[in-house]
Amino acid sequence: MYSSEMRRGAVAMTASSSIAEVAAQLDISQSSLRRWKSRSDLEDRPRSGRPQIQSTADQVVEALVSTAGARISGKDYSTRALAEATGLSQSIVSRAMRGMTVPTDRLLGSDEVTVVAGGFPLIVIGIRAADARNAGGSGGGVSARRVQRRIAGIVAALRSAGVQHWPQRFDSEHRQTDASATLELLRAGGDRDRFVVFDPFGETSGPFAEPGALADSDLGGGAAIAVHREFAEFLDASTSALACCRDIPGSLLDTLADRVRHGFEGVMWRRASQTEARRSSISSDSMEISSWLPKGTRSITEHLAIALREEIIDSGYQPGDRINPRLLSRRMQVPRSSVDAALRRMVDDKLLDGSRGGTRIPLITTLDVLDLYAGRMAVGEVLLRSLALRQKRYFVPVQLALRQVEASAATKSGIDVEDADLHFQQELARASGLRQSARAFEALTLRLRLFISVLQLDYSPASDRILIDDRAIFRALSVGDAERAVDAWRGKVDNAVRHMAGLFARRRFDQDLWAQLTRRG
Repeated sequence: MYSSEMRRGAVAMTASSSIAEVAAQLDISQSSLRRWKSRSDLEDRPRSGRPQIQSTADQVVEALVSTAGARISGKDYSTRALAEATGLSQSIVSRAMRGMTVPTDRLLGSDEVTVVAGGFPLIVIGIRAADARNAGGSGGGVSARRVQRRIAGIVAALRSAGVQHWPQRFDSEHRQTDASATLELLRAGGDRDRFVVFDPFGETSGPFAEPGALADSDLGGGAAIAVHREFAEFLDASTSALACCRDIPGSLLDTLADRVRHGFEGVMWRRASQTEARRSSISSDSMEISSWLPKGTRSITEHLAIALREEIIDSGYQPGDRINPRLLSRRMQVPRSSVDAALRRMVDDKLLDGSRGGTRIPLITTLDVLDLYAGRMAVGEVLLRSLALRQKRYFVPVQLALRQVEASAATKSGIDVEDADLHFQQELARASGLRQSARAFEALTLRLRLFISVLQLDYSPASDRILIDDRAIFRALSVGDAERAVDAWRGKVDNAVRHMAGLFARRRFDQDLWAQLTRRG
């Protein structure tokens, strides 16, 4: 394409030379030169033809990816699935995804994300380098594609939250984050930590040198701190830092996805406290392995199995994925032998698959789903019949658990509703007075939680239905009506199994088998 200056110069030359001579001298066609002479304006004109759609596609894909959370690693967020969902071509979607992540040859895979904090006027991303013993890994079994997608999830969340527009939208009067609190966070870093900070208004300019410089020794710990005033520079530095991580935690992605619509206000995620944060919505240990045992008698293997299950759920493993004990040992900061023992325990409890060498996330079939729910339905009926006969003082923990379901349903958060509902069911089992049946029910609940995490079920659309069912069960038990409580329970389980089996859309859900397994004699 010729510039406007070149066109004007060529037309000026025709004043002293013929069109043929000028065209030959400048190596252009005579028809083009004649057309330029006939134009009164030789400035660039918009090109005709199909308009560019990549920028629009980038925004569409970015919006979808920003709220995916840990699910971004699944098949529902492959470029093919996103193309089908948006009506865009897969090549356009692929370009959009590449614009939000890094090439696989830049994924070094040894460091860990430790903290992400956000709120006007600062964003902080903290990375901890692997120590000498664990350095040099290449991801510890985590696929490069998964890390790529998860980096894209963080980048999309930052962009969709409008962080890049903070300097235009706000001024110092809108400040919602105390910069001094962020500085304390940075000072807490050690010599293996580095922080990437977005500070468009220079809030940290006092303690730090020029943008992008490292912190001085007075900040303690020797942490490397790079401050960026420009969003593009901050994003480049952040993706480079994340590319050095062996994985991006699913709990971080879920946290950012929840805060995108709030403009990244109030984001605070820490690696050290993520397990406690996930468990804070459940007041008892009803979801723990062997929770019928006194806490003081649990072995280190039992405690590790509890933490390991949370790590599996957080990491977004897919059915059939092999679990890397070395990687888990690093993440959980426990000896490899202890992790191996915990994995063996979970294999023995049929929570993991050890039949093909190593330890894998079990493959889940429709028959597995029917088997699990039929067992929970049968054991649950026994527990409810026993509870209906008990004194009302045993109902206090159950009522408290129901209030938790009510609070969670109001938020429309699928994760909160799922946890609260399973907690309510476990309190029903405990209050029944049937020790052996309660243990069997809890074992089935552990398997259910694994199914839910592996299949990435979202219970947000069913929150109202869950609350209605739980209230109906509690009301019936409160008046000692066992049959009505059992009917409500059966309806609840029937809805749940159909919801989970719906994920196997390409496989046949055996209605007759389910009816035969659950019919009443």
